[in-house]
Amino acid sequence: MSGRRGALDRLAERVMDLDSPAYGDEREKAVSLEASGLGLRVAFCAGMVGSLVAAVTGHPVVAVALLVMVFMPAGAAVWYARRRGVDLQQLLETAGTRSAYTATVLYGAGTTLTFTALTYLAFAGRPLLRLPEVEVVPGEGFVGGFVQGGAAGGVVGGLATVVAGVLGMRRAAHRSASSGDGDPVG
Repeated sequence: MSGRRGALDRLAERVMDLDSPAYGDEREKAVSLEASGLGLRVAFCAGMVGSLVAAVTGHPVVAVALLVMVFMPAGAAVWYARRRGVDLQQLLETAGTRSAYTATVLYGAGTTLTFTALTYLAFAGRPLLRLPEVEVVPGEGFVGGFVQGGAAGGVVGGLATVVAGVLGMRRAAHRSASSGDGDPVG
């Protein structure tokens, strides 16, 4: 790791917790980190598309917020690698793979298109596309019921995820403690 180990480095190490048994063996750890990389790319692409749609339909704050949310994880990855002596940009440049070129062009084009739409909005005073107004009246009609059901379902699903996760970790800790080969969670 280059330089001093600062507060951000300690925070990153704590968040990553790379020595955690949750990663499994070395193969499982490698696959887990690859899967996280894929997830990051999918989120990056979804955020770029969402940002472009928001810009084209006249929602500049949403467009910029999505771009910030997309570039923050990418910036964090570059920072993390650089602090550990790896230059991700140099890796991409020396690899010269089609996927690296494609990703660079797509991300650059997405950003350019988003800011082109925002520039049009700023100078023309109107978005490129106007979406029809959709009024949500709680409990009335398809949209009202859909929004209410989706919101309530999201709350229940989120709570179920927390409960199932905690119960699963407790069961694993109990099994680990009873076999004597782990550090129980509680």
